[in-house]
Amino acid sequence: MALSPAFVPARGAVAGAGVAPGAQVSAPKALKAAPDGSRPSLLSFQRVALGSALLAGIRGIRGIRRSARAAKVRRCAEGSRASTAVKLRDPEDPMALEKEAAKLRSEVADLEAQQEAARRKERQALFRVLDSDSDGELDARELQKGVKQVMGADVDDETAERLVKALDVNGDGKIQPEELDFNTVQRLLQEFRREMQSKEEAERTAAYANEEKDMLRAEWDQFLANRPARNDDTGLLTRLGAFAAYLLPLTDALRFGMFLFAAFPAIQPLLNLLVVPVLLINALPFGLGYLALFFGMQTLAANRELPALLRYNLRQAITLDVVLVFMGLVGGVFQAIAGLAGSPIPLEISGGLSTAIYLLVSACCVYSMVASLSGNYPKGLGPLSEIAEFQIFDTAPTDGEEDTSKFFKFFDERNEK
Repeated sequence: MALSPAFVPARGAVAGAGVAPGAQVSAPKALKAAPDGSRPSLLSFQRVALGSALLAGIRGIRGIRRSARAAKVRRCAEGSRASTAVKLRDPEDPMALEKEAAKLRSEVADLEAQQEAARRKERQALFRVLDSDSDGELDARELQKGVKQVMGADVDDETAERLVKALDVNGDGKIQPEELDFNTVQRLLQEFRREMQSKEEAERTAAYANEEKDMLRAEWDQFLANRPARNDDTGLLTRLGAFAAYLLPLTDALRFGMFLFAAFPAIQPLLNLLVVPVLLINALPFGLGYLALFFGMQTLAANRELPALLRYNLRQAITLDVVLVFMGLVGGVFQAIAGLAGSPIPLEISGGLSTAIYLLVSACCVYSMVASLSGNYPKGLGPLSEIAEFQIFDTAPTDGEEDTSKFFKFFDERNEK
């Protein structure tokens, strides 16, 4: 049966409400046939269908609105959470940062407390295992066994006693559970091992030094025993040679005495006496005379067959001349520095120092000359005399009277350096 035009809007409304076009819409119970077989009119059916479509459309619109509102609420909530997260991450918000730091500190403290509790339980369990007599304390022997069981390290009784003393906080001579810490035990064992290594190294060094000193003493004794006999000749020729040896420093010191000779013309004859050896020494030009005399005296002083008195004075004269040359070099350096600084050393100061050097060297030479002519060793010049005495130490005196300890000390100090 064809629908009347009045039903068309109703079918459009149904489509707008979400009902598919062409779908059959079942009539409500009220529109079904009555028990007597009578049916409602077509107009009544159209009205009912239109109302049902409008009701479905209204319900669909409300559902769409509810979905939109829910989406909007979710977007607002997400935006709020993002804003809160941004605020918490904002470095300019000290309160938020402080809260986060406090939270982290609290978490770290809780974690440390948990770890400490776990370590405490572990120590207590280990302590019960090591406490063989179950008295709640560990003595040195029990700790010694515990170190062997836990760390696999063998410690002697002395080390075990040291461990107990180091771990014993309350000073009762025993180790309680709260005092047992194998990390501390490991650290103490390492310290004890380093101390032992240092002690052993010091003992080895001392033993090596003693062995070296013993070897040096043996070599020294062998050297003394193998020395040839000393030539103790003190005849006239030996005395004259010893006397003449001091002409080298005496003539070399004349350059320091020019101020003295200029200030006191009365002592000019002494200068004339020293001119002869100076001319002999300067027979070779360019100072070669002094060099030849110097090295010639060195060679004679090293000859062990010559008389000891001659060798002694040759060495002392050479050493005195070396000291004189050194003082001349030092004076020249000071004068050069003063000249470069624009304030040269006054003549009174330089002349006085030069005169003092000349008089000192001349006095040493005169003393040594007089002693040599008398056949005695001039041993009153301090270090210079010790050097000269060491020169003849390579020969053994016939009377056997000599002090060898100071020369051994000299060799010992040289060996230590």
